[in-house]
Amino acid sequence: MANNTEYQRIIEKFQLEPHPEGGYYRQLFGNDDTGKKDISTIYYMLTGNDMSAFHRLHGVTEIWYYHAGELLNLYVIDTEGNLVVHNLSPDGEMQVVIHPEQWFAAEIPSKEGFCLVGCAVAPAFTFENFELGCKETLLQQFPKYAELIGRLCSE
Repeated sequence: MANNTEYQRIIEKFQLEPHPEGGYYRQLFGNDDTGKKDISTIYYMLTGNDMSAFHRLHGVTEIWYYHAGELLNLYVIDTEGNLVVHNLSPDGEMQVVIHPEQWFAAEIPSKEGFCLVGCAVAPAFTFENFELGCKETLLQQFPKYAELIGRLCSE
């Protein structure tokens, strides 16, 4: 289990900034003034009670890569409505592919320490391809996941 000092050291080392969804991030490669890139990558870190709220990407694929820290649960609802829980950790999965149109969210189930991952999006991430989940809409679509959606939806 990591303490505040350890994850503060990682925030400083990798120059992470607060992420709009929760947690911390830093873009490593991606879109800039030269135009659209084929891929974008970030460091992304959740701590304790942080979450990555349910969202989906249109027309792009995202891959999450485990780097360090606590076990991270990555919840993916596929286009058929099936829920898959991926456990990113040294003893679980080290990378997970999220296909276009799949809803996904993440949290540290222990609510302790931190988890540092890398995320790659191809073609490169843009907010035009991003959709944050609406709790009411997701509950109507996926009532059997009400507890999870209630916990991991920001709206």
